[in-house]
Amino acid sequence: MEDQLEGEEKQWGYDSSDEDYSYDEDSDGHMVRRKSQYPRYNNDSEIPHFALTMVFRSKNQLVKALKKYGIVTKKSIVFLKSESNRVRAKCGWPGCPWLIYGAKTSRTSRFQIITFNDEHHCAQNRENRLVTAKVIAERYEHFILANPMWKIESMKATVLQDMFADVSTSKCKHAKKLVMDKLRRCKQS
Repeated sequence: MEDQLEGEEKQWGYDSSDEDYSYDEDSDGHMVRRKSQYPRYNNDSEIPHFALTMVFRSKNQLVKALKKYGIVTKKSIVFLKSESNRVRAKCGWPGCPWLIYGAKTSRTSRFQIITFNDEHHCAQNRENRLVTAKVIAERYEHFILANPMWKIESMKATVLQDMFADVSTSKCKHAKKLVMDKLRRCKQS
């Protein structure tokens, strides 16, 4: 749904950054645009960066950013409380104080980071649950399509080297199946 809305915004020529401005009248009665006081999440950055009071378009955007952060930094992020109007996540390493809490606030119509502790006292984690079959399929789709006979053990070794994630054989098989099913659907169309 979120991706569909983003696609429609692009078709309309709508710039969502317009929402970060408020409009007031100056002494001459002209409308003056003022920039929002809250920092916005930049979806294009290679490594997601978070800050206290940062705003997101939706809960979905915040969750995607947290998952991307966990995969890129090779940290295991665990989601504790997630409801329609709030998200709480922490580092999966025991004793690590990294924590983030975002919710829909009355100050803004968007999701906003309310609590954030950016300290990591942990090592990179090989048991990263964020590295799913879907993530593997998206990352290595071109390899699998170029070499459909790619052995599962080689795939596991590549995932371990590139993403520092010790994944199961079944997860790699599922990722390969996802890519091959997508190829079959494309050929049928």
